[in-house]
Amino acid sequence: MGDAPKMASRLSRRDFVIAGGAGVGVSMVAGAATPAISGSSVTTWDGEADILVIGSGAAASTAAITAHDLGASVMMLEKSPVLGGTTAKSGGGFWIANNFRMREKGLVDERIPFLQYVASYSFPHLFNPASKTMGLPANDFALLEAFYANGADMTDFLRRSGTLDIGPFFVMDPSQDGDGIPDYGPLDGWNKAPRGRCLGVRKPDGSPGFGAEMIRQFNVKFERIQLPRLTGHRVTAAIVDSDGGIIGVEATSGDRKLRFRGRKGVIFGTGGFAYNRELLNRHHLAPVFGGCGVPTNTGDFVGIAGTVGAQFGNMASAWRAQIVLEEALQYVTVPADIWSPPGDSMVMVNKYGRRAVNEKRNYQDRTRATLGYDANRWEFPNQLMFMLYDQRVADMWAGIHPIPDLPTGAPSIIVGATWDELADRLDERLAELAGDTGGVRLDSGFKNELANTLERFNRFAQSGQDEDFQRGNSPYEIETEPMYGLPRTNTRWGAAIGKNPSMFPMQAKGPYYAVILAPGVLDTNGGPVVNADAQVLRHDGQPIAGLYGAGNCIASPSHDAYWGMGGTLGPAMTFGYIAARHACGRGGSI
Repeated sequence: MGDAPKMASRLSRRDFVIAGGAGVGVSMVAGAATPAISGSSVTTWDGEADILVIGSGAAASTAAITAHDLGASVMMLEKSPVLGGTTAKSGGGFWIANNFRMREKGLVDERIPFLQYVASYSFPHLFNPASKTMGLPANDFALLEAFYANGADMTDFLRRSGTLDIGPFFVMDPSQDGDGIPDYGPLDGWNKAPRGRCLGVRKPDGSPGFGAEMIRQFNVKFERIQLPRLTGHRVTAAIVDSDGGIIGVEATSGDRKLRFRGRKGVIFGTGGFAYNRELLNRHHLAPVFGGCGVPTNTGDFVGIAGTVGAQFGNMASAWRAQIVLEEALQYVTVPADIWSPPGDSMVMVNKYGRRAVNEKRNYQDRTRATLGYDANRWEFPNQLMFMLYDQRVADMWAGIHPIPDLPTGAPSIIVGATWDELADRLDERLAELAGDTGGVRLDSGFKNELANTLERFNRFAQSGQDEDFQRGNSPYEIETEPMYGLPRTNTRWGAAIGKNPSMFPMQAKGPYYAVILAPGVLDTNGGPVVNADAQVLRHDGQPIAGLYGAGNCIASPSHDAYWGMGGTLGPAMTFGYIAARHACGRGGSI
């Protein structure tokens, strides 16, 4: 998924039913997958095309446009009444190696250094630069190779076909090479082109567009070519031939069961299972409290692919970000994840009053750090983290999520005149929420440990060096602040910043504030395993004829790593492109 600052959409539980579509059968728990249907039993088809595309987000839309422009007839099935999936709610950035803007600027993004970067970031436990596959299993390495080989071509195709108006995702400092957002992993070592890979769409006036604008532009193209898009159609089963190949799907629309034929292939570009509590509990060992994707992401492809013998991978993984706990308990989909916690005189501590992570690290890596298990205590000590800040931050970063426009303007905000009083109020709130958190409460030594933590943080802020977590040392942590929200300069605090712009000493006097953060997801990224042609693989490693996957519904080629901003949509669109090419007989991966 792309990355979106200041997301504001909210869905109540009533809205969830509407978004899922009355009668479409969306559920917060797993529904039993309908067994695969024999094609010999189908006497009539309710619709057919060369290519059936399931879903309507970036992966599915790229596949549909590619197949159409290769001369295939295409039909799209979407279970929601609204087109666009999570892409429409996202920032819309997509991360592409060696893209046209980099080439225009003379930025070199060579194949081997790129593969070294992504392989080392995604598979640090396997990485071996001396190996032919860099230490990775052959198929995992082939997916990385396919992404590099096809991403730029996919982007050029969407531009050339008049589908998307593509430019830089977000220009923060035009003086930087590639005027691009820094990648999320190390910017030295293996990564030789750490800027410029993130692209996005532009609005008609030339200003940056986000996910909704991307979907709008896709739909303009669909209208122009009159591509059939059937909303309110939930695919529930695969239809197979005598050899087990996929020749179509069964879908429900209201109380009707319909059969659709895909003469050349069926491409799934659907969401993960972020809103399927049964699958989350089954596969995720650490807690997931919610997310900001669309609530139709219930993992339908998991069940469908399972009935035709697909192998699965990455099932415990996700695109992660912290979320406000009480928003997750109130809304089916939260207003926004905590992309970057606002403020400089701000820390995040656990139930013991200790910092556990660099608060300004990218949302994926930061949230993964909160999922660590303490074997000596039999617990996830950082399961809930508490974002603490002073009045200066409350005023200067007012209105930047999760800080409200007014200091106490959101029910999730806890306030205390002193740090000890804030701790008492925080523990009282935790007691109220204990039934939803597994009983998390503050440790008896929290106040004393917090005092030590704050004293140590203030010393770091004064010196400009975070000796514990190196906060502010990465260009990403400093340069992306304009994207997530700059501080106000018209407050009583002026515009003073510290030696390290990400840190400032806490004010000596209160009031002080807290908000409870929990681990959440943009979406999951595990599912059926695909090969370099985006074909879904059986347990024996052979492709299932006619079945393709791209996006969050498959085992992500990036494994557990978020390579850079747009690291969800980039591979999703690329493998949608590859799938369509292969299904249309154009060779798939270049």
